[in-house]
Amino acid sequence: MITIKDVAKRADVAPSTVSRVISNHPAISEKTRDKVRRVMDEMGYMPNVSARRLVTKQSNTIGLLLKTASKEMTQNPFFTDVLMSISKVCKDNHYSTVVSTSMNEQELLSEVSELVNSNAVDGFILLYSKSNDPVVSYLQSINFPFVILGKKLSPLSNEIYIDNDNVMAAYQLTDYMINLGHKNIVFIAENSTYAVNEDRVLGYSRACQQAGLMPEVFEGAAGTEEVSGIIAEIKTMLPRPTAIITSDSMMNLNVLSELYQQQLRIPDDIQTATFNDSYFNESACPPQTVVNIYPESLGAEAGSSLIEYLNHPEMIKRSIIIPTSIIERSSTKPLKERVL
Repeated sequence: MITIKDVAKRADVAPSTVSRVISNHPAISEKTRDKVRRVMDEMGYMPNVSARRLVTKQSNTIGLLLKTASKEMTQNPFFTDVLMSISKVCKDNHYSTVVSTSMNEQELLSEVSELVNSNAVDGFILLYSKSNDPVVSYLQSINFPFVILGKKLSPLSNEIYIDNDNVMAAYQLTDYMINLGHKNIVFIAENSTYAVNEDRVLGYSRACQQAGLMPEVFEGAAGTEEVSGIIAEIKTMLPRPTAIITSDSMMNLNVLSELYQQQLRIPDDIQTATFNDSYFNESACPPQTVVNIYPESLGAEAGSSLIEYLNHPEMIKRSIIIPTSIIERSSTKPLKERVL
């Protein structure tokens, strides 16, 4: 059985140095840390996690909090990509992860409290941003480490936020559609109070107003008959909309299905675009124009920022904005004449 002493001998360092590397001690230089970890990998050394927890009083586990554990949420490709990216960063830094399974706000708060009180996690990453969030209030009240993957809602907030500029992203996507010749564009958003939806609606509305167009926003729950009703209503509008922007990929999938059911062809009868690139968007029929929000980068920055804060609690907290870009596909094209 390989021991810390064996690793220390191969790496030409003291056993105490190996122990500090395992516990992510800030006094160890990056060069030494990389060398020791490389030797550990070469020798196949696995740290005794239980013993290390007793010494450091740390779980080396990070809690990942979803706004809901519903089927629509857990199967959303955005969250799959983010979670995979966070998990990789955590694994590389010898942290494990645990994902919330709560279905509503009260359940989530209770789960967070239990994880904190049982010393099961060292910190949390919230994969949402919401005003007056009781989870955030609770974590702040006990000074417990966390990072928010979402919008900074108050300029006075002294927390770590990782986000895109969703107002600008929606503005640019809408402006792109306007430049294709669209003058009647509707926006279909999930009916929730989460900041990401509010910002995307705001960016869309600003672009429409700047172009002298009237914003038309519909709200519904993805995966329900509400989407069917929205599409039916859009068909009755005069003048008839020529384009639909949806707030995320899951809503987009529901809209594409409903457009097919109501025999509306894309892009000939109506054009569509959405947010977050994924396999679903690329393989849709037709492939969807999207704003790439780079969920892998969002997840990596969230994981790295929390781990850095856990290792250096005295650090100055900073927020990070991940740039976005538009990927043009065949669901949109220059509008030569009215399509509906």
